[in-house]
Formats: sequence, C-alpha cells, structure tokens
Amino acid sequence: MKYRYYNQTDYPHVPYPTLTDLPELGGEKTTVKDAACGLCATCMVIENMTREEFPLIECLELSLNVHANHSPGTDLTILGAYAAERFHLNFKATDDPELLREHLKKGYMAVACVAGDRPEEDYVGVFSHGGHYVAVVGIEDDNEHILILDPSQVPGKYDIEGRREKVIVNGNIIHTTMEVLAKDCRYREPKYYADGNFKKWLEFAGEPANRMRYFLFGPGL
Repeated sequence: MKYRYYNQTDYPHVPYPTLTDLPELGGEKTTVKDAACGLCATCMVIENMTREEFPLIECLELSLNVHANHSPGTDLTILGAYAAERFHLNFKATDDPELLREHLKKGYMAVACVAGDRPEEDYVGVFSHGGHYVAVVGIEDDNEHILILDPSQVPGKYDIEGRREKVIVNGNIIHTTMEVLAKDCRYREPKYYADGNFKKWLEFAGEPANRMRYFLFGPGL
C-alpha cells in the first residue's frame, strides 16, 4: 500500500506561528518546518484513512482558526477534534497504549506524541530528541509490529545508536513495535526537561492535556 506522506522539512517558507499564548517566548516567527509535525501527522492520518484530500495549508488554517497553535507546535486535543468533525470521524485522546493497539486492530489510524530523549535514564528518543508527533497508520497480524509515518524523516535520522536497532526504514514507512512506541511516548514530568522555552510552556500549560499521548481517529469510537 502506498501512503500519502507529508514532510515538514519541505516547508521552511510557510509561516506557522506558535506559542501565541506566551508571546514573550518568541514563537511568532516559526514555520511549518520548525513546528508543524502535528499538522503533517494529522493530514497523513486523515488522507490515508478516508482517501479524501486534506492539504497541509488547509490543516494549518484550521489550526490557526481554532487556536490549536498556542503550544510549542500544535495542541492535538484541539486540532484533532475539529479535523475529525470536518471529515465526519470520531476522535479520542488517550494515554493508554492498549487503546491504541485495539484501535489499530480495527483498521483505524492515529497520531502519537513522543517525548524525546530522557537523559535521566540514558534513553535516546527513537523518533525525536524532543517532543514530536508521528502518524501511526497500521498494525501487522501479530498485533505488535506497527507502521509509522514520521513527518521529520531525513536521511540518516535512524542510523544513530539508540534508534537503528529499534526500527526498519522502508522509504517513508518506519517499521517498529508497539513496545518501542509506547516507551518513546511515555510522559515526562516538566521538571525533567532542560530549562528553556519548551519547559516554560509545559509548566504554563499544566498537565491534563499534556498527558495525552495518542490521538485516535475513526468511525464510531
């Protein structure tokens, strides 16, 4: 199966202002390349599951209109609900990887939010060194191996130690397991992040939405 794929690094020229609720952190000049992994992942899930078009620019405009761009990138608890409504889908945010597994087994798709490196555990983030969204577009018959579309995939990204032994790269498709993804998505307390804008935003935003790691799209959830 050929999947529709969006890579945020292809759009350094398209503005996508973020951190609009904390303007002092200076996110008004960010671009799709900088901050739109959530947009790309959402477009990939919607288009591959429904076979309808959801161009990146339309997703970006939706995010701005519903104020889902107020986080360091995109707040999927907000954008996901509006995108699902537009395409007559149901939407659910959860922190339970087993709900994601059951969802994928039904043939549906999801966006996952990985947490990045955990230096306190000597852990290298598989899909990103920091917070990042990826599209989860399939699960194999063993109900463990899954297919990921990474909107920031670039040559050599998965060649480093801590990643290469956990994934198989086949073009734009990343093959991995539910176990690997669940470990990569595990929530980190804000205190464990390095000082900087992202930590400031986490402390500002509070915990409930930030604990949601999986964003499920599908009919009749």
